[in-house]
Amino acid sequence: MPVHVVKEKYIVFKGEQSSENGHRIHLSDVLRAKFGNGPYDSTVVGDVVLFSLEYYMSEFIKICQDEKSVIFYQRVLELHENAIELTAYYQHQDISDEITLSYMAEYRRILKYILECGCDIQMVGGEMITDDFLIRSDQKIDELLFLGTMIITCVELVAEQSMIEDVADVSFDNNSLYVFSRKHHYELIIKEIMRTYEEDFAAGVNDETAFEDLKDALTSCFGIPYEVVGHLIAWIHDQLKDQGGYLIGVSWENFPANLNRMIGVSLEIAESFFKGLTLDKNNKMDLLSLACKPHNINRYMYKPILIWNVDDIDYAFLGPGAWTEAIIHYGTNAIPWGKAPAEWLANNCFKTYVHAKEDQHDKWLENPVEHITNELGLFYDRNVKTIRHKNGTFKIDSPGLGEVDFIIVEPILRKVYIVDCKHLLARYDMVNQKNDFCAFVKNKKSYNETLDKKMIWFNQNIPFLEQHFQLKYSDKNFSLADFEIEGIFIVNTPTFYMFNSKFRIYTLSKVQSLLSGVYTDFSFTIVSDQDEQIEVSNITYPFFQVPVQSASDAFSDQE
Repeated sequence: MPVHVVKEKYIVFKGEQSSENGHRIHLSDVLRAKFGNGPYDSTVVGDVVLFSLEYYMSEFIKICQDEKSVIFYQRVLELHENAIELTAYYQHQDISDEITLSYMAEYRRILKYILECGCDIQMVGGEMITDDFLIRSDQKIDELLFLGTMIITCVELVAEQSMIEDVADVSFDNNSLYVFSRKHHYELIIKEIMRTYEEDFAAGVNDETAFEDLKDALTSCFGIPYEVVGHLIAWIHDQLKDQGGYLIGVSWENFPANLNRMIGVSLEIAESFFKGLTLDKNNKMDLLSLACKPHNINRYMYKPILIWNVDDIDYAFLGPGAWTEAIIHYGTNAIPWGKAPAEWLANNCFKTYVHAKEDQHDKWLENPVEHITNELGLFYDRNVKTIRHKNGTFKIDSPGLGEVDFIIVEPILRKVYIVDCKHLLARYDMVNQKNDFCAFVKNKKSYNETLDKKMIWFNQNIPFLEQHFQLKYSDKNFSLADFEIEGIFIVNTPTFYMFNSKFRIYTLSKVQSLLSGVYTDFSFTIVSDQDEQIEVSNITYPFFQVPVQSASDAFSDQE
């Protein structure tokens, strides 16, 4: 059965992927006709993955465009609301053997794809829930879940290919069906690395008051209390409970008009508030952007009021779970990085609040780093803008260099760490982590480029740095003789680039051992049997290079 009732309450659709075989046969034939039977070099692999992505997206969109019954999209909306509540109550754990945490993450993501595609559809009403409808909708949801999974697979491979040389592979099995995989030791190593993330996520610092601060800002800047909006949404749904509650669309104007009536907030302010939460055919992203730009807030996760056209009339659909989810995500995953709806940022008071949060969030990471440094009794300086020396000062907080978050002297390994702290947004998938990669490597004024310039200056001015600490700690005998200057990044949560980076990147959970001089990288030994030869690969940092292989006879008595 594709429909599961979980915890005696929540409805979850677990796809049986009955359509997979048909799509794989067809696409495999097309790929072999267009690109040959392989094996492919990395350039062709990239072309094959992009071609496949286009195929999956076109099939996904076609199903949505062909399905015009509003009741289908209402069913998907109901599934999504169930998924939000279920994962809110059972965070960080598998729901059952079949309904795992990773399944729920992907499932919710694909349901959002479907709901957002609905904004482009000229829907029709009037269809009733019948056995025929349930069979049809089950088949379509099952197929969309498979296609959505493959869209995510392809964009993940594209993201990985941009960060790791020669990682993706496309081959054909004994039935001439395509297989997407990773080359070399990458499959194993990436899975093992992902398992290490949980410790780092648990140790990361969070803004404990983010939700409350956002609620306060909505009240003080717009005159709109969060709780009142919740009551308004519940009241509207209650008026429609005999027809379907939150599954029934209403005129968008109901939201600002009723808010104006309830608390007297001006209609202009109420409209700008709700416009910031509205997703329609004009501001939604296309499916490719939706899959490849998860950081963009023009998406259902941040704009929970969906505008669907039914029988030539626009209706607003708003699930209570989606409303709560959006506000939580704004407080924790958007506003600290300066992101908020343009309509909200037009309010100067709210804009000031957003910028204040953006300025604060690096300090959330810097404070525990300083605490650890003090506990270890190390010489250090924080937020360094000027280097003091015997003849005066040198201002480094200038174009080309910039403020240094920390300079830390570690005496055991005789290192001076030039530290930049980066409070990264928590990333759980490769597409998001590619954004971190670009910030470190590719973007204009990349993190690496900036740290590179700082390293050049400090290596050329070690006597000034030595004098800086002599003056700061009133210790004329302090010496940096035989010390190495090393630039590093400290991040709040793990990111994939840290396992192959130019400058070492450490999560907060590793700072204690690093500054104590006892940190060691993990490593892997991979043993495989190839053509009666035992191949041993020793994988150390950086983990993503083709390994040096040593071979021995499988029947040898040597270890």
